[in-house]
Amino acid sequence: MIAIKKILVPIDLSDVSIPAIGYASSLATVHHAEIILFHVIHTESLKEHFAGGYGEGLAFPPDTPVKVRHEISVDNIFAIKRQMVLEFLDQKIRPDLRNRVKFTPLVKLGKVVEEIIAAVNEDKCDLIVITSHGSRLRRLFGGSITDRVVRSAPCPVLSIQPSAEVRTENDDRLQIKLMDQWAA
Repeated sequence: MIAIKKILVPIDLSDVSIPAIGYASSLATVHHAEIILFHVIHTESLKEHFAGGYGEGLAFPPDTPVKVRHEISVDNIFAIKRQMVLEFLDQKIRPDLRNRVKFTPLVKLGKVVEEIIAAVNEDKCDLIVITSHGSRLRRLFGGSITDRVVRSAPCPVLSIQPSAEVRTENDDRLQIKLMDQWAA
């Protein structure tokens, strides 16, 4: 029997990430696994911030004062992003689901695919659960992030398409993007 102890869920802090978190939570509950919610800050966003863009590409919460955006340090950016990951979890995922599973936020700086693979290796993850939302055109010309993760990952990858159907507890089939059992 296989053991799943750590599941990495890359998130971009959009609603597209919700099915991956929900599906991973279902698996984590059964396997008593920890979920690492993984967010990557693009290197380019940080360069823009320190070059005078003042963090517009870093997607700070709307209530972050402009003064804070101007005075922010690299350490503060990571702390703010970790907090944003936890707030995203609180706002988007039902409390009973959050209470059944251990969630650990992890924020890294770099190129998304490289950082996902590095995090899997560093944290010895057993599975990656990722939602794919790349266009067909992008897949033709170099592949989406999900495609590149699937090709490079040292562990199994569960890629969830928004149009995929899953079986519910009531034995119904429902498109994963329409499932409300995970949403807060």
